[in-house]
Amino acid sequence: MRFAVTILAILLGLAVVIGTLKQSKTTTSQQTTPVTTTEATDSADRAQDTAPASIESAEDASLEAITIAADTVTDAPSDSGTQTTAGEVPYTKIPGLHAVLTDQARPAVIGSDDPASPFKLRVVLSRWGAAVWKITLSDYLIQVDKPEHYLIHDRLTLPDPADRSKQTPKAYAYAAKSVTVNGVRIPLESNDAWLAGEVVTTDKVSWVEYTATLADENKTPVLRLVRRYTLKADSYDLTLEQELVNLTDTPLTVRFDQNLQGDLSYKPSYMGDKRQVVAGHFALWWDPTRESIHTKNAEVLRRNSVGAKQAQVWPVQGLNTQAELVWLASLNRYFAVVTHPLMDTAFQKAADVPPLKTVFPRIGQKVYVDSGVAEPKDDQKVMILTAGSGDLTVLPGEDNPARLDIGIFAGPREPELFNQPPYSVLHLDQTIIYSLGGACSFCTFQWLAHGLLWLLKLFEGQILTLGGVGIGTHDWGVSIIILVLLVRLILHPLTKKSQVSMMKMGKMMQAIQPEVEKVKKKYKDDQQKLNAEMMKLYKEKGVNPANMLGCAPMLLQTPIWIALYAMLYFAIELRHEPAFWGLFQWVSGGSWGFLADLSSPDNFIQLFDKPVKINLLFVHPHFQSINILPLLMAIVFYFQQKLTTPPPANEQAAQQQKMMKFVIFLFPIFLYPAPSGLTLYILASTSAGIVDSYFVRKHIKEQEASGELFKPKERKPGGFVDRISKAVEAKQQQLTKQKPQGGRDKHGRGPGKSRKRR
Repeated sequence: MRFAVTILAILLGLAVVIGTLKQSKTTTSQQTTPVTTTEATDSADRAQDTAPASIESAEDASLEAITIAADTVTDAPSDSGTQTTAGEVPYTKIPGLHAVLTDQARPAVIGSDDPASPFKLRVVLSRWGAAVWKITLSDYLIQVDKPEHYLIHDRLTLPDPADRSKQTPKAYAYAAKSVTVNGVRIPLESNDAWLAGEVVTTDKVSWVEYTATLADENKTPVLRLVRRYTLKADSYDLTLEQELVNLTDTPLTVRFDQNLQGDLSYKPSYMGDKRQVVAGHFALWWDPTRESIHTKNAEVLRRNSVGAKQAQVWPVQGLNTQAELVWLASLNRYFAVVTHPLMDTAFQKAADVPPLKTVFPRIGQKVYVDSGVAEPKDDQKVMILTAGSGDLTVLPGEDNPARLDIGIFAGPREPELFNQPPYSVLHLDQTIIYSLGGACSFCTFQWLAHGLLWLLKLFEGQILTLGGVGIGTHDWGVSIIILVLLVRLILHPLTKKSQVSMMKMGKMMQAIQPEVEKVKKKYKDDQQKLNAEMMKLYKEKGVNPANMLGCAPMLLQTPIWIALYAMLYFAIELRHEPAFWGLFQWVSGGSWGFLADLSSPDNFIQLFDKPVKINLLFVHPHFQSINILPLLMAIVFYFQQKLTTPPPANEQAAQQQKMMKFVIFLFPIFLYPAPSGLTLYILASTSAGIVDSYFVRKHIKEQEASGELFKPKERKPGGFVDRISKAVEAKQQQLTKQKPQGGRDKHGRGPGKSRKRR
């Protein structure tokens, strides 16, 4: 039993790591057909939306261009003449409806990524559907040692089938896809359809306006579409105001379709692709007053949404149909892009927020695949979310536009940020999820992970202040070690009980092993008699099988370790934070990257500029440097296993212990590319465990010397152990009654005998 529980604990740990590494494999070669468009191949057209060299790199010069002309309109399937919509509003098709072409050839940039500027975002906008091209954060870098700002969102590209060294754009975030006017659909994903106004930037706001005009066969304006992007200073929120203006003298029935956000930036990690889409919603079936916005059961992993089944992001499969969508969030490890309703300063609580479905009742997703690969994997696909309005009746006149306004959050998932309005009203803190996913997600208790992070912040000095100065270590590495000591101290009674029980049972079983072998040899042909005699021997020698359950408290610690593991991996507070006050960078003049970033491997000796994927058995870590902490972890694991493993009671136990020595060396392989914050915690915890084991072994030696070790412990009447012991004794008596005649059962049959049929 002692070995079984130990093996179970280690296998559970392995399951946690393997579950986080395992990626869902595509079981079908089915490919998703890209959106049908008319592609222009002329080089002049391809460069039409290219930014100047001072704004964008040469790679962006290959921007795909799509020209919308009058002959590309697609009629909705219906008969000609007067039609009616679902709302019974009659309309007549407009002959020759088309998008008026423009010849402007430049993108627009609002905001700034200069940390000295008042803006937190730099947004590059494209005329290709009046879309978002890039969003860059001014306060965050891609790497701690490189002055390159973090690109949270970019256009979605895949390799060009004709030249795989080049990337072909497939989709842009928030691009206008099409508008359907009186049953005639006009594509809007074009460089030619949109005209950009002048960018207006002050110290408080930066904005630009895009317009597109539809005209009939006589070139008479019919509908004007206005898209205005506005970015306020000191804000991660981008406002997209959209107007549909009827330029005729009769009502128009209009339907508008556009993209939302797509795949976020992703850096390969040993944990695999943890990106996901989360749907914040009103759970009306149990929260009819809309007191809160919920995300439970509405998280879809990105790998599932692009997989063979393409799991829906909304409505989420299995979610109650009474759920009302409020916002959609795309998440990577630390950041989020959230499409939400346009907020009003008058909104004070969740119930004030209008559901997103009031603007866009139709939500979908589009997956593009690498056409040059027979069976594309998840990383050879890109996904973008889509949205569509209902049929809108747009009245004539400039004063009667139909509005489709939305807000776009693009920034870090920070608790302090989400505790402030308007994000607190939207309950965007629901996007802060510390979960490893997979088989271990059930025991990653969010309240536990958040509580452990609160303790870590307390030790670092972010919770308590004195005179405006935080009371704490002001170092995350030292705070992690203090958290180790605190958790070890809290769990010491359980750990001590587990280890004492294991070692005690090991010594007791070793002491009675000769008599056990005699009983096994004597009753090898009678299993029931063997069990009865073994129980009798245990009772005579004071070995209570129920005490073997003393190892079970080890398993009670598992949720704490998993919560810690997930919290340390996903906590943005550790991103780009050095350990030990940046001591290693100070002594090297900033040239040594060892423990410079607790969210990345420890980088003891850097080998490559970019991670290199190396296959080890079924593990595929990305190596970039020699990491010393996992290597030290292997040494510490070995000594801990040697100190805590009791002497083998028999040959079988000896073989099991040899296997365990091999298994413990797998963990450093799994954790080699892990963030140094995690490996530092595990190394410190294991080292503390060795010290813990020293006192436990000392306690056992004292008990053994005094004779207390093998002295039967009095059972508490009615307690758990007492009930187990009585159950064992009752089973023993039952077995004895079944064979009262020296191996014969109550019917007088011996081993191998059976009643003859008459």
